[in-house]
Amino acid sequence: MAGRRKHNFHLPPRLYLKRRSYYYVTPANKWIALGPDLGTAKRKLLDFEHGPAVAGTVAEMIDRYLSEESPKRAVRTHQDNVVAAKRLKAFFGFMNPNSVKPSHVAGFLDRHPAPIRANREAATLSSAFTYGMRKGLADKNPCYGVRRNPEKPRRRYVDDTEFYAFLKFAETKYEQSKRKHDGYLMLCITAEIAYLTGQRREDVLVVPLRNVRDDGILFEQKKSNGEMRVLVQWTDALRVAVAKAKALPRPVSGLYLVCNRRGQPYTDAGFKTMWNRLQVQWRDAGNKRFWFHDLRAKAITDMKEQGRDAKEVSGHKTDAMVNRVYDRRRVRRGLAVK
Repeated sequence: MAGRRKHNFHLPPRLYLKRRSYYYVTPANKWIALGPDLGTAKRKLLDFEHGPAVAGTVAEMIDRYLSEESPKRAVRTHQDNVVAAKRLKAFFGFMNPNSVKPSHVAGFLDRHPAPIRANREAATLSSAFTYGMRKGLADKNPCYGVRRNPEKPRRRYVDDTEFYAFLKFAETKYEQSKRKHDGYLMLCITAEIAYLTGQRREDVLVVPLRNVRDDGILFEQKKSNGEMRVLVQWTDALRVAVAKAKALPRPVSGLYLVCNRRGQPYTDAGFKTMWNRLQVQWRDAGNKRFWFHDLRAKAITDMKEQGRDAKEVSGHKTDAMVNRVYDRRRVRRGLAVK
């Protein structure tokens, strides 16, 4: 019988990894082998839970998009697309692609219980229709011109006092741990490296040791629009943080800057679970929680405050995203004209 998960928390419900192969566990506790490839296993899982898509429907178009186009995008984007597909297929799945109108898309956005999540799922639908137009499955993209639900940019800024108090808190939790659980130290060090370099969590977690070079750390950012290579040059603080990361328990063969005791990088989902657990303890100690992603915003905000071009470190191609999402300065400053 498939009991409560003890690991592989990133897998969808009823999907299990056993002996290097994925299995679907039915409500009757029957184990059905889905093969060793996670992407294929997830697609088969959708068929088991919802049945195969009917030919000529939006559901079929979405399935083909998930199978052929979505895997080419960043891993996190593809995972989000797989999750979004469930609600999209429930709402639009039975329709012919050419029967979907902008009013239908607007209705989906209006009726969704989570307005911001609805925007993300509508973006997945738009991508599926763009794919469908290329493959002759749809004549138009009904998502064009439909205004998304309003979103208020996140303005949370973690100041230096708060951030370094949190790092000290994590170090103290490690020192108080009876079993010396080094996960506290790993979270602390990873957070410090992410802030000092201005990188995303998923990019910091997969930095190979070969990318820690004499001239800095080379990050190979995996994004939906391709790969961006960013070299963050050394500072004294960054050297100290990297030295701490290298000092964490690791096998001799460990090839990553941040790795578990087996020398493998932490999964994004697993790291997020540990981070949230530590943040709950931080909140219970009388402090205000913050997201790991807020550290990237802090880094970019601090660089903007110093008059630096944050794009050189963040990897953004234009200032639009930097100014809209990551610049969280409460007060803008500038010299008078004369």
